[in-house]
Amino acid sequence: MHHLFEYDLYIFDCDGVILDSNALKIQAMDRALTGYSESEISSSLDYFAKNFGKSRYHHVEFFLRNVIKVSESDFSDRYSQVLNLYARACEKLYLSAAICDGFIEFISNLGMPCYVASGSDQDELRQVFAKRKLSKYFIDILGSPEKKANNVRKILSESKGKALMIGDSLSDLEAARECEIDFLFVSKYSASPEAVRSSSLFSETEEILSFSSLTS
Repeated sequence: MHHLFEYDLYIFDCDGVILDSNALKIQAMDRALTGYSESEISSSLDYFAKNFGKSRYHHVEFFLRNVIKVSESDFSDRYSQVLNLYARACEKLYLSAAICDGFIEFISNLGMPCYVASGSDQDELRQVFAKRKLSKYFIDILGSPEKKANNVRKILSESKGKALMIGDSLSDLEAARECEIDFLFVSKYSASPEAVRSSSLFSETEEILSFSSLTS
């Protein structure tokens, strides 16, 4: 048996780990930013891709304050508008996104408690997982607006044994290191794999292309 099957609990990110949704979410954000200049959208999407795993609330605030630089008087309306457009697009894409290679077979063979700690909106994720019959694999599904590291801490406080965080982004790696648990990098669907590999935190991190490499 591969040693990755020997942990006591598993904490999964969603995008790029469970669902092949990273590219679709970039498209969704592109549509949500319609009306802004091409350079503003390009800069925003570049930051979005390199910082996948952070919440939409973080990203939209960053775009508006640091890239687009809207006035304070316009911020609230613009913030709500972009968030609402993005949320509507995400709801549709999550229902159509493919499940990542080998995920179902991998999680079905674990036989240990599994959780989700994602940067995606928590209520949205729970609804999507229920509709796609993925909820049955997890004890709990946690997401934003709570920070990912805080959600990981919550899971660990309610669990016992050695934990493994499974993710595809720098924010996943950072959350694992902050909570002092092992990290598995799944690179096939990552929006910015080099950002993960080049991090000073990546030392001694195990990487796989997809779950298929563990179940074939």
